[in-house]
Amino acid sequence: MKENCEIIYKNIEKNPKNESTIKEVVEECFKQEGLDKTNLYISITLTNPEEIEKINKQYRNIDKPTDVLSFPMFEKEELDKFIEENSKNTDINMQGDILGDVVISIPKVYEQAEEYGHSFERELAYMVVHGFYHLMGYDHIEEKDKKIMRPKEEAILDKLGIKRETSTSKAKEELNEIKNKEKNNKNKTTNSSSLDAWKNATNGIIYATTTQRNIKIQLVIAVFVVIISLFFNLNRAEFLCFLFTIILILFAEMCNTAIETVVDLYVDVYHPKAKIAKDVAAGGVVITAINALIVGYFLFFDKLSNISLNFIKNVAESPIHLAFSTIVIVIIAALALIAIARTNKYKVLNHKFIPSGFTTFAFAANTIIWLMVDNMTNNEAINIVILTLSLVLSILVAASRIDAKAHKLSEVIFSACIGIMLVLIIYGIALGVMQI
Repeated sequence: MKENCEIIYKNIEKNPKNESTIKEVVEECFKQEGLDKTNLYISITLTNPEEIEKINKQYRNIDKPTDVLSFPMFEKEELDKFIEENSKNTDINMQGDILGDVVISIPKVYEQAEEYGHSFERELAYMVVHGFYHLMGYDHIEEKDKKIMRPKEEAILDKLGIKRETSTSKAKEELNEIKNKEKNNKNKTTNSSSLDAWKNATNGIIYATTTQRNIKIQLVIAVFVVIISLFFNLNRAEFLCFLFTIILILFAEMCNTAIETVVDLYVDVYHPKAKIAKDVAAGGVVITAINALIVGYFLFFDKLSNISLNFIKNVAESPIHLAFSTIVIVIIAALALIAIARTNKYKVLNHKFIPSGFTTFAFAANTIIWLMVDNMTNNEAINIVILTLSLVLSILVAASRIDAKAHKLSEVIFSACIGIMLVLIIYGIALGVMQI
């Protein structure tokens, strides 16, 4: 099933019940407006009054908090045309396009639920519907526009059976609870912010590698050249230069994606400066690609003339090179599996086996240690300690993903198997080459 929205939390705690309500409302909105047959989705950020006030001032020059903000990516006429064209495409698994962003102040939702005398769920659902129809190009400033927008909003809520039942005391209790949580959040140390920054950075990497076609192509090429590099006797400096070149290309592609996204956010019509920004970013990618060709020439050209079985056997004679190359391949393979799992094409992966990159990496590293430990030391007791510790650490990594509710048991087991199998396959191929 196509995901119609992504939910982002900013300076408030996660709430699965709120997520369930939001997704249900968005799904009905998409059905009602015929967006369920397109590749569109919306981004919904749940935050606090202080944060929404900053956003309101930054983007609308209004220095006060509000309940909901909407930032559409399409003009109404443009959106109607887009929906008509995309609804004819039966492949709903194509790369997603964002309809727009909705920002909701959760404490404000509690306050308004208490003020209007109905449940928090009803007020939250209304905020989502209200924000959605702003993204669709509807407004309520003029009375004639309001008469069009309001019935559409009420139709969605009626369809979902969300009524204006009175639940004032409950809303008040929930409001006090969230205020207390916000007060505690203000006293958090900087370590929490660093953790959030790390999580956001990880999400950025996953987003880029799962949605951007060029980055997917670069990753495939990276796997190919890493495999090829195994057959060359690269020294440490050459291998580091080789890896740095790959990372530089991926970095340039991600910067290009970020710049294009920001430009598209602020400019929805042709503008010469917007074109310059995009062209310069794309030019940076081209420069890194040219650099990669130059590096490849100097690293491999003189070695190509010496191709033989002895040259191929270099892969087995350089265990450190083989280990690092295997880790690179495992990381890229894990990202590829996450990309596949996050699409709707493979429902089994999507619902039960979304890979854990951390678990895949941990068990891959553990397997490499097991394969290399005999070369590290001849002391059997030390070998057993190393093997035991590496296995325990891998299990702890997997358990942490379950404890953090980032993955299910089936997903970490699947990820561990993938990491182990990839390493065994690569080392098996290397062993076979060595015996030729």
